[in-house]
Amino acid sequence: MAATTQELIMKSFQIHNGNTAIVLKQKVEMIASHYGSTSAFLKATRKDFDKIVFKIDDKKFKLSDNEFQKIQALQKSGLIDAKLSVEDNFIKILTTQFVQRQLEMIDKLELETLNVNPILAGALNLNNETDLIRYYAYQAISRSMVTSVGFLVQNLLLYASNSVFDGKYNELGIATKWDLVVEKGKQPKAFLEIKSGTNDLNKSQIHHFEKEIKQIEKQGFKAFIGETYGKREDKTVTHGLYKMYLPNWEKRTLIGKELWEFISGKKNYHEKLIETLFKTSKELLADETFIKKIEAKIKPLTADFKKQYKSYKNFLKSLW
Repeated sequence: MAATTQELIMKSFQIHNGNTAIVLKQKVEMIASHYGSTSAFLKATRKDFDKIVFKIDDKKFKLSDNEFQKIQALQKSGLIDAKLSVEDNFIKILTTQFVQRQLEMIDKLELETLNVNPILAGALNLNNETDLIRYYAYQAISRSMVTSVGFLVQNLLLYASNSVFDGKYNELGIATKWDLVVEKGKQPKAFLEIKSGTNDLNKSQIHHFEKEIKQIEKQGFKAFIGETYGKREDKTVTHGLYKMYLPNWEKRTLIGKELWEFISGKKNYHEKLIETLFKTSKELLADETFIKKIEAKIKPLTADFKKQYKSYKNFLKSLW
């Protein structure tokens, strides 16, 4: 995997169409491999796609009318923007996928999925249905988002450059499956372990990665612990442990903007990243925020609560 036009077309098709038949995925992959620019793909017609099938002389890749309509729908959707670089397009489509999934998750929230703990409700004095539902709705959504945003950040890093590859497929990732591998021309191959923030490792974990980094370096490569945000001077427990247990920690870590610049090869890439994230989410949410979306969901949940349980006391009794 890397930030290439082919991968962008395939990823965009997957996001736009959802789960599709394996045969169609193979056809899209074959078509995508023949395009070196997004503009050429977006302008392509049915005849252009049929010519590709003719060239490879394999009738099984011939598009049906329904399959062509799905590809054509992607071309017209605006999901891929020919004015943006491949990397910026990836930020856009990955953010779109993330936002859509979170909106779907909010929409599917039901009373039964809130998993209310009556003991905690009592300890926090959540003594009415509105406060109770609001608390547990935010809690359920937060749990889901923590997992989802982890995948989002991982993919944003993976598709920030055509020099980045998934580490789990690399032959050197045996003792430790490194998250990412960066291969830039004649530069030494670099292996990266990615942590979300500046305080995600303890002493034993740092000892482990210190040994793993040394093993990689013995083979003539580089290895880093990368943190997706924050600053080197942040006074966190993890950064204090680096100083004690990771020799030359300054050269073996990439923190915040350093990580994004190393991955992308572009100075201040993090600024472009955040700008595109905000722009994309604003286009999808219009003038609303996720907070407004959640609050809007609380109203029908509260109405369901009153209809089903009549009173707060009846609800509490139903939990035992």
